[in-house]
Amino acid sequence: MALAGPEALRRLQEAGKRLAGLPPDTPMADCLRRIGEEALRLIDAPGAAVLFGYDPERAALDPATRVAVGETDALSGPDWPRPDGMAARALARRRRVLSYEEPDAPIHPAKQAAGARVVGCWPLLAADEPLGVLYLYRREDRPFSEPELALLEAFTGIAAAFLRPARAAQSLQIALQRVTRELEELRRMDLLLGARADPQEVLEAILRIALELTGARFGTLRLVDRQRRRLVLGALIGRPLLPTVAPELDLDETSIVGWVAVHGRSLRIDDLPHSPWASRYRPWLAGPEIRAELAVPLIGAGDEVEGVLNLESPTPGAFSEADQRLLEMLAARAVIALQEMRLLRGMQELTGSLLHAGQETLFARAVALACDLLQVADGAIWLTPPTGSPALTFATHPAMAGTAGLAEAVRQARQPLTLEAGGCALAVPMLDPEGAVRGVFVVHAHRPRTFTERDQRLLTILANQTALALQLAEHVRALQAARERQALTEAFAAVGDIAANLLHRLNNHLGLIPVRLEGLMEKRPALLQDPYLAAALQEIEARARAALDAVREAMVYLRPMRPRPTAVLPCLERALQDLQIPPGIRVEISGLEALPPVMAGEPQLTLVFFNLLENAVEALGEQGWIAVQGAAAPDAVVLTVRDNGPGIPPELQERIFELDFSTKRSPKKLGFGLWWVKMLVQRFGGEIHVESAPGQGTAFYLRLPLAPPAGAPAAP
Repeated sequence: MALAGPEALRRLQEAGKRLAGLPPDTPMADCLRRIGEEALRLIDAPGAAVLFGYDPERAALDPATRVAVGETDALSGPDWPRPDGMAARALARRRRVLSYEEPDAPIHPAKQAAGARVVGCWPLLAADEPLGVLYLYRREDRPFSEPELALLEAFTGIAAAFLRPARAAQSLQIALQRVTRELEELRRMDLLLGARADPQEVLEAILRIALELTGARFGTLRLVDRQRRRLVLGALIGRPLLPTVAPELDLDETSIVGWVAVHGRSLRIDDLPHSPWASRYRPWLAGPEIRAELAVPLIGAGDEVEGVLNLESPTPGAFSEADQRLLEMLAARAVIALQEMRLLRGMQELTGSLLHAGQETLFARAVALACDLLQVADGAIWLTPPTGSPALTFATHPAMAGTAGLAEAVRQARQPLTLEAGGCALAVPMLDPEGAVRGVFVVHAHRPRTFTERDQRLLTILANQTALALQLAEHVRALQAARERQALTEAFAAVGDIAANLLHRLNNHLGLIPVRLEGLMEKRPALLQDPYLAAALQEIEARARAALDAVREAMVYLRPMRPRPTAVLPCLERALQDLQIPPGIRVEISGLEALPPVMAGEPQLTLVFFNLLENAVEALGEQGWIAVQGAAAPDAVVLTVRDNGPGIPPELQERIFELDFSTKRSPKKLGFGLWWVKMLVQRFGGEIHVESAPGQGTAFYLRLPLAPPAGAPAAP
């Protein structure tokens, strides 16, 4: 019958009405089944209909959507579409394909075995968009008639228009299910990664989650080592390495993983042996032949590749576009987890180094960690004094001095700022727990880049941790100074007790000498007639009285001392008077005349100068110079006693202030000199340190507290 005939038109209209009468939320499978039933009803002949839905993501028919109606018992069986079969041709040509018109496209072997003699395949197209295919099978060897073909052509157009909303609804539902699953998996991943602090556990957790999300069997996670230009194996799951293969790869394009690391782009290979990438693949792992591979870069700060997540499968086409998208999301979370892990470990190292490293080492570690986390070239730390602009305290490159304006702007704004000049710089304030700006932390990238909010957050955390470390270091130093002062007080009390006891005993013994001499002269006046003997007795009496006076004078340094305003220059002058300086040694004094008074004791400060000058004279011998300089700071006076002697070896500089230590031990000295100096300076509330180098002389730096203005109460 012709398409224009009343019966054909009636059948077509009724089929269209029945399809249109289905509810809008009819599942895709039910829609395909109804289309197959109506197609068989249209041609009114024995046979079977098989339909497949089209997956736009894979650009192929989806075997999971197969629907069969009609003589399904006789014509059922494994009939999945072949890559070069009738459905592939129909979709490519956008028109029907008939088995008796395609000699080079035989009927599917499974259908031939079931008795199929004629097969027609119609693409279901809507606006040239493939939605699926319709197979019609006949057991009798009779071609489709022209009226049947015309009727089926019109019907497939109507069916495609009806199928399109169902496919859209199904795609939306699948997308929602996929997004829900991805979010659940990512949330689970965050929980798993957040519960781990060990680096190896984090890497293995990332890889294990990737395998679970994609259903892959094998995987590796490699990290980039830029200094050595290598890809280092961080984690491996599924198979052991071949014994002849090193666990590292070159950071270049000679391997698939290396190509991904160099270009920073994901790579999905459906059939590796038959792809252009086969020459780059090398069997690094033991096991079956790899057919599919999915490699995703871990892109960190500054768009720098931190590593590569690589999954492999012996099944062709094992990874879909959705797998790639999910793995890329996992890679982004993994980079964050790795950054946070390195930040946490770095902050623990900063805190742990307070007692063992100085400020320079602390700043060097903090800047190195920031450069590593943010993938920048240079960094600097500007410390903020109580008044004035920030001062450059540490920098990895002299050019960082050019960020002074940025540091001052951050200090005033108390918030992160960026500077795009000669690359790009990011600066954040260093806030201590009380909210005070202790300094400014600056990093600089040589190439232009945009610092993200996460970059700012990472640098802010590190900057605040550095400020906290500074504050803790100050507290530790204050605690150590308090302990030293306590130990000093106890030492002076003990020495005072010993000296008082010694004085008492010396006074008893020496005091008997004048008494005995007076009694001897009264009972033996004839002894005085001998001039030599008389002179000797008088000398003995004088020396005994002088010894008593010397002991009493020495006690002044052991008595309790209350620092009071003391002029510096007179103390130095008295020390010079008591010291015998060879004519070949020149003493230069500068800056002491106008110095304000310091809090000290006059005899104690004189003794400090005497010991320092005496050490310098002993180091110089008969020739050289000694310079004593002074300068006033906002809250202290800084004194320098310098000589051009042979210097002090570095290994001895930490020991020279120890009790009973001397580089030139004399039997007439007890080795108390510099120990006394440090003890007395600390009793003043000051500090002393030494700088020296062999062959370049020695300098002692004293920092003594200023005396308060007249009428102001003295500090306790």
